[in-house]
Amino acid sequence: MGQILLRVGRFAEAANLFAALAEKKPADFMIVYGQALATFNSGHAAEAEGLARRAMEIILPAARAPDHQPDTTAQAADSLVLLAVILAVRKDDQAAQELLEQAVEIAPNHFDAQLSMGRLLFEMGDDIGAIKRFRAALSLQPENSQAMFFLATALERTGDIEGAMSSYRKLANTRPDLYEGHLGLGSLLLKQGGKGVDEGLKELARALEINPNLYEARVALGRSLIARGQPLEAIAHLRRAAELAPQNPEPHYQLSVAYRRLGQADAAAQEAAIVKRINDSRRK
Repeated sequence: MGQILLRVGRFAEAANLFAALAEKKPADFMIVYGQALATFNSGHAAEAEGLARRAMEIILPAARAPDHQPDTTAQAADSLVLLAVILAVRKDDQAAQELLEQAVEIAPNHFDAQLSMGRLLFEMGDDIGAIKRFRAALSLQPENSQAMFFLATALERTGDIEGAMSSYRKLANTRPDLYEGHLGLGSLLLKQGGKGVDEGLKELARALEINPNLYEARVALGRSLIARGQPLEAIAHLRRAAELAPQNPEPHYQLSVAYRRLGQADAAAQEAAIVKRINDSRRK
């Protein structure tokens, strides 16, 4: 029942159920781990940390025993990954990295361990290390959309535009129902310019069909439409971007450009004044 509650996102109920079970079986790994996972997803990271440590202490000796059961290594990796995620949320990246290194060592074929390590390294600025982990994760689950997206993003950040483009395109083709692939591919195509701009515009439009509240897509479309001599078409996208990020001056700057191109000097001046006000407030 607890696992079902976790799957349907009823985390508080799952935490209460596992807590009741743990009173009767305090050394049962699956119960303690389930309680830790449910507690963390309920928004109680500090309490979840203690539970995750207890789960880890229960399962690690069994996983490291010479005659260990095959499933104990995966369970040990589960507990290490959970504790690492909790610590990363609490900004203890070094401790999180050490735990994930243990998880990968114990269970090299553990998808979540590889993906979590990649995400942590990416956040820490180690793009090369992150790419290695994302590729390892994809070798285990070749169609995983998260791993594809993170790999593409890391490749783009290292300047491997061809690799990033290929990964974004694969994600867009494999999971056309997700906006991330269309957003990444469209944004990158527009940045590159040239013959890919038309395709980039279509990809961003598709991303917005899936999720209309994508700030990056709105700004990129607005900027590109202005450059193509379509300032009127750009305005709706830029106005929505300004609503999504009211403290970002970029949409207002682009709106001022669009209005100037349309010969609407007063509207352009109003947008320029907003840009100045936002920038002035940031200097205080």
